[in-house]
Amino acid sequence: MIVRTIAPEGMPRPTGAEGHILLDMVWAYFSNSYVWPTFDDIDRKLYGAGLKFEEVVQQLCPALLRGLDPDISRVPQGAQQLSLTVAGAANCNDTGPAITLFLHMVRTAAEIEPHFRPVLPGQLPTLLPEDVTTPMLTDPLLMGREVMFAAAALARHEPCFRGGGSNHSELTWSLNYDRGIRPFVGKLDVDDYWRIREQELGPVRTEAENRPFSKHPLPVDPVFAPVPVTTPAASDPAAESLETLSVTCNLHPLIEKVAAERFSSGFYYDAVRSAFQAVEHRVATLIGVNEVGERLMGIAFGKPAPKITVTRSTGGSLESEQNGMQFLFKGAMGALRNPRMHGPDEKDARDEAEEMLVIASFLMRRLDIEDDKRAAAASGP
Repeated sequence: MIVRTIAPEGMPRPTGAEGHILLDMVWAYFSNSYVWPTFDDIDRKLYGAGLKFEEVVQQLCPALLRGLDPDISRVPQGAQQLSLTVAGAANCNDTGPAITLFLHMVRTAAEIEPHFRPVLPGQLPTLLPEDVTTPMLTDPLLMGREVMFAAAALARHEPCFRGGGSNHSELTWSLNYDRGIRPFVGKLDVDDYWRIREQELGPVRTEAENRPFSKHPLPVDPVFAPVPVTTPAASDPAAESLETLSVTCNLHPLIEKVAAERFSSGFYYDAVRSAFQAVEHRVATLIGVNEVGERLMGIAFGKPAPKITVTRSTGGSLESEQNGMQFLFKGAMGALRNPRMHGPDEKDARDEAEEMLVIASFLMRRLDIEDDKRAAAASGP
């Protein structure tokens, strides 16, 4: 029997039947493969059903579906994953067990967090499957590994958690969280969760998430805008018009992997934090040291014998570049990673978040240099 979970009053809902179809397609794909579908997967399924993605998605909003720019005139890349929020799942068929278990995960994490004692500075508490196995859950439908994995997949990008890891082939998962989980302590049902979630996000972000996907008219390019016919004025060499420089950057794959979905869902703060955590983790892995932040970068790049060299200079500028790269990595940890690891949980503007992701991408590409050197040395002559 198919059971549709109707989102409670106050939670967002699709504005039409086709929106429900799209959400159901995303959930059905995940339920069959335990991997969220790509844009191409859903676009083809809708096309096969005689529907156009660009029209159907306008019945939804970012509070229901992740992985899209609110302006759908910018069609996502084919490999971009689409995933559901808890509200999106609450409007789908047969998601009741996963949502119930998700709520239990939130309550459990909120109860554990005040008692967590980190082993390493900046370490976040982690929720694991064994933390959720409890006699409180007597319904066998809730204790299956598949349902638990689905609940964790919903949780991973909800704002009460701070990401996590998963292996769909083994149905293993983990969820990170911090003090932001505290408002969700105690008895909780899905409408309680959503109400607290909106309070924590604030009115501006909540309003943005509940605004339907739509096609916005592109701004007129001032270079090609119609120019009124007037009598030419005497030229003034000092009064030259300035053009705005626009740069497009393909992020390093390791940065895109951890930040793309968070960024496209509007979680700019989390996207930046995850990007610099990824840089930090790669450096720690390369040198095999259990350190974090600026101290880790000092060990990796500092004198007299840096453990990592990411320089391109070969002449007299080599030492200067090596020193500069050390300061870049240390500065990124101090100025960009640390404030987002230790709070308070501020909000990043989209434009500035983009620029910080470019910095993280640059650092990650420089670490490719070290990897290439080690691979070349290992292959030998």
